[in-house]
Amino acid sequence: MTSAPRVLLLDYPGALASAVLGLVDILTHAGLRPETVRPQDMTAADWANMPGASAILLPPAATAPDPVAHPDLPRWIADQAQQGALICSACVGVIWVAAAGLDAGRPVTTHWGAGHNLQRHWPDLQINTDRLVIEYDDLVTAGGLMAWVDLARIVIERLCGHAKMLETARHFVVDPCRRDQRRFQRFQPQFDHGDAKVAEAQHGLARDLAHPPALPLLAQRLGLSPRSLQRRFQRATGLTVTQYLQQLRVEHAKTLLADSALPVAEVAAQSGYQDLPAFHRVFGRISGQTPAAFRKSLRDMTKGGACGTAL
Repeated sequence: MTSAPRVLLLDYPGALASAVLGLVDILTHAGLRPETVRPQDMTAADWANMPGASAILLPPAATAPDPVAHPDLPRWIADQAQQGALICSACVGVIWVAAAGLDAGRPVTTHWGAGHNLQRHWPDLQINTDRLVIEYDDLVTAGGLMAWVDLARIVIERLCGHAKMLETARHFVVDPCRRDQRRFQRFQPQFDHGDAKVAEAQHGLARDLAHPPALPLLAQRLGLSPRSLQRRFQRATGLTVTQYLQQLRVEHAKTLLADSALPVAEVAAQSGYQDLPAFHRVFGRISGQTPAAFRKSLRDMTKGGACGTAL
């Protein structure tokens, strides 16, 4: 007779109480018995004597956790992973994954608004915030603050089977197949990188989305060579000048789609795209949906309409 899976939920400082309690409710409904552990109450001896787990869940938090304040926790997580535990994080809970060195050069995800700052503090992390969930045999990372629902679904499927996961999803009326958070993303330009020339270039691009200066002219205005500007721009922002301009234009288009009834062609023109097919390609690649679908999804959410796949 095999023993029941042991699931540990780490209620670390700053973890969202709603996520902690919600995880307990969903996992319990599926027949699991999650145990909540508060790292702030644990000693080194407590970690050393902690029995092994089948799965360890790191819930989301409103602010980034500080692994330095709890050095025993990352070591314990790494040890549990070596013993075969499934490690799962949501949102900035991925910081514990980074501190434990479990990403091993593999792409992970986090909240789309936190990726830039996390990348600065953990430069070796390969963060892909387009994906809502990234799964491996031993590691699952999820993106948004509400992505703990996806973690619960995955843990239930791994430990209790696909049928139990579907039954639980139906009971709680949650979508069992979410995989993309691009439609929720909003581009947030970063200006705190310390490069004044790049910041000036960023402001210059934002001032005229329809007719921005070409790279050689922009570089000339800043007293730089095009190659130097491109290199410094990408180092400071994580994007090439062209990629950054596309993000600005798509963000402007999202605002027009949300706040006006302008036809899509006019939205494209006001966002700097006279070529409508090109606008559709760039918008779809960045947002994960067409402009019309993006507008409709906003209206559905405003009306309280249903989203996701029917169960």
